[in-house]
Amino acid sequence: MAILSPINRRSWRGRLLVGAIYALLTAGAACMVIPLGLVLAGSTKSVADQREARLVPGFLQHEQLLWQKHLEALFNESVDAMNIALDTSWTTFADARLPAEGEAPGEEWVEAWEAFLASGALPAAAFLQGHYWAPQAGAFPVALRGFREALQWRFGTLDALNQALGTDFEAWYDVFAQPPATLFPHSDVPESAVVQALRDYTATSAPAWTRSVACAEGYWHRLFLKPRYGPGLEEVNRALGTGYRSWAEIPFPETLHLMSDLLCEGGPPEPEEGAAAAGVEGENAEKPEDSTVISPRDAGEAATWMMEPTPAFGVVWRQFAGQSLSSRWRTVDGRLRTPDHLWNAWLRETGRVPADGAWVPMPQLAYHARLFREHRTAIRREFLWRNYRTVLDYVLFHGRGILNTVVYCALAVLLALLVNPLAAYALSRAKLRATNQVLFFLMLTMAFPHMVTQIPVFILLRELGLLNTFAALLLPGMASGYSIFLLKGFFDSLPQELYESAQIDGAGEWTLFWQLTMRLSTPILSVIALQAFTVAYANFMYALLICQSPKMWTLMVWLYQLQQRSGPGVVQASLILAAIPTLAVFLACQRVLLRGIVVPVEK
Repeated sequence: MAILSPINRRSWRGRLLVGAIYALLTAGAACMVIPLGLVLAGSTKSVADQREARLVPGFLQHEQLLWQKHLEALFNESVDAMNIALDTSWTTFADARLPAEGEAPGEEWVEAWEAFLASGALPAAAFLQGHYWAPQAGAFPVALRGFREALQWRFGTLDALNQALGTDFEAWYDVFAQPPATLFPHSDVPESAVVQALRDYTATSAPAWTRSVACAEGYWHRLFLKPRYGPGLEEVNRALGTGYRSWAEIPFPETLHLMSDLLCEGGPPEPEEGAAAAGVEGENAEKPEDSTVISPRDAGEAATWMMEPTPAFGVVWRQFAGQSLSSRWRTVDGRLRTPDHLWNAWLRETGRVPADGAWVPMPQLAYHARLFREHRTAIRREFLWRNYRTVLDYVLFHGRGILNTVVYCALAVLLALLVNPLAAYALSRAKLRATNQVLFFLMLTMAFPHMVTQIPVFILLRELGLLNTFAALLLPGMASGYSIFLLKGFFDSLPQELYESAQIDGAGEWTLFWQLTMRLSTPILSVIALQAFTVAYANFMYALLICQSPKMWTLMVWLYQLQQRSGPGVVQASLILAAIPTLAVFLACQRVLLRGIVVPVEK
C-alpha cells in the first residue's frame, strides 16, 4: 500500500512531502559519497599535500601543486637536497614555485646542459636518483620499482641476486639500496655491490625526469655557509669580511688552496665594525681594503675565481673543500673536479664560453622545469597510482597473504554453510523439548565479545598443538549461534505442505534437507555466506594472535604491517583495495538476497 494516493500526490502538500523525501534521500547519499570521495582523494596523497581536504586531488587541477609534489619526490622528501641541487633557499616544498617558461634562471643554458649530460662527461657518482625513496610517505616510487625490475631482469631469481651482490634480501619487496650522499665525506667509504647497481641504473636506465645532478656549489652555499654563519648574506659578509651582493657572487674556486700567502691559520677573524657595515650596505658602498672581491660574473674576469680573496675566505674555503667535501671530487694536486667544475670545463672546451669566461652555474632549475612540462602527464599518472602500486606490490610479493586469505575465507564460508544449516534444521524439524533452552544457550554466546574469549581459545589451541594452522583459524568460529538462530527461524517459516508432499513421495531426511530446505533457503544462506566471508576476511586481531608465524598471516595482518610503516596516502589506498573483495562478494550475493522465495518456487 502506497504512503500517498495518486490524488494526494498531485496536491501541493503531497508534492512538498515527496520533495522533502527526495531531499532527505539526496542528503543521505551525499553523506555517504563525500567521505568516500575524501578517502579516494586521500589515497593519492604524499607529504606535500597530506593536509588537503578535497574531493578532487589538487595536483590533478593545479600545475603548481603537481610541481611541488614532483620536487618532493625528485629529492626523496628532503628539502635540503632540493636546495643543494637547485641552489635555492626554500623552507618547504610548498615554497617552491614553478618558474614561467623562459623566466627560470639559466634558461639560456638548458640546451647546452642537455648536450653536456648526453656527452658522458659526468661520472656515475654525479647523478642522484629521485622518485626512489619516500621515507615519510612509505610509498614505492617509480624509480624504486624500476630498479627492482632491472635487477629481476638481470639476475632472474632472488637467490641469484643475493649470491651475486652479497646481500640477504628475503623478498623482492625488501630489495633496496640506500641512496649515497656523494658530496659528503662519509660517502668516501667503499660502496657495496647493490649501491653500485643503483648507480648504474641511475646513470643508464632511469627516466631523465627522475634524476638530478649533485651540485657542489649549492652545497657550499646552502649547507655549509648558511648553517655556519646564518641564513642571510649579511652574516656571511660580516664573518668573512666580504661584500658580496648576492649568493651567486660568492666564488667557487677550482683549487683547494687559494693564494697561500694570504691564508691565515685558525678560523675566520672577526671583522671590524666599520668593515662589517661597509660590506652589507649595497653595491655602491665603499668596501674594506682587504675584502675587495669583484665577481667575475659581472666583470668577466678569469674563471678561476681567485680575485684577491680575503684571508678569512681562504680559510673557510679550505675547510669546505678539504674537510667537508668528499675526496672523490679532488685530484691529487688539489684541484677540484666537481660536477660544477666539469660543466664549466666542458663549456670552455666546446667553445660555448671563452676560455677566460665567467662562471656558469648548473641550470638545473630551468632544466627540471622544462622536463616537468614535457612529462607532466607521466608525473601526474605516477602520483595518481603510486600508493596503489605500493599496496599491490606489498601484498602480492610479500609472504603468502593472498593465498592464506583465499583458503581461509573459502573454508570459512563452506563450513558456515554446512554446520549452521545442519544444526538449525535439526532444531526446526526435531521439535525437541529443550529447543528453546538450546536457542537461549546459543544466544548467550553473543553476550561475550571476541576479545574476552580470545585468551581461553588461545590457551586451548596451544594445548591441542593447533597454533599456526588453518584449523586454529576455522574451528573456534565454525558454528555461530546467531546464524543458527536465523536459520532456525527461517526453516520454521517454510511451508510444511512441501515437506509432507515430499515424504509421501518417499523422500528421506537427507533429501528433504539438501533438495528442499537448502534450495528454498538460498537468500538466507547468502546472508550467512556473506557474514562468514566478512568475518573471516576482516579477521585481524584473532588471526595475528593465533597465527604468529608470518607464513600463516592473512591479508589483514600484512596490511596492518604495511600501515605501520606508511603515511596516510598509502594507508587510505590500502583501505580502498581491501574493501574491493567485500564489495564484489556483496554484489554477487545482492540478487539472491533481494529475490523472493516461496512465491517464485510455487509458481
